[in-house]
Amino acid sequence: MKTHIDRLPEYYEHEYKQKFEDLDWDWLKDLSTKKRLLVIDDESIFRVAYSRIFFNEGYIVRTAANATDANDILVRERIDIVLLDINMAEVDGSILYELIRTFHKEVKVVVSSVYPIDEQKERVKLADAYFDKSDGKDALMKIISSLGG
Repeated sequence: MKTHIDRLPEYYEHEYKQKFEDLDWDWLKDLSTKKRLLVIDDESIFRVAYSRIFFNEGYIVRTAANATDANDILVRERIDIVLLDINMAEVDGSILYELIRTFHKEVKVVVSSVYPIDEQKERVKLADAYFDKSDGKDALMKIISSLGG
């Protein structure tokens, strides 16, 4: 299903291309084709670091510090991949994962935690991928790339 942002390039190209033939419209097309990643982590250091990493790799990045903010973003925006922390205040990441799987089935979920991968798989079953935060940026990028990101 195309959102209003996805339809912007078509609209502007159709309505204004003849009037402004010399303008480069590729930047607008990028809005609808870039992958959108949501980082959900209650620790700001991880939200900021991951946001910078993925922004520099060409992603549109959103961040949320808790389940409520994350759900608001998931309802309002198209998100392709979620990077989900497990151990968060108020609502645990495993519960948020179940909500994502129930209402946002098309979203890929990467569990991201300081817990060992085996423990992550035990706490959040059937995620699309698992990431140990101690493995570093290159390992994370490889995981995201494997999901089509």
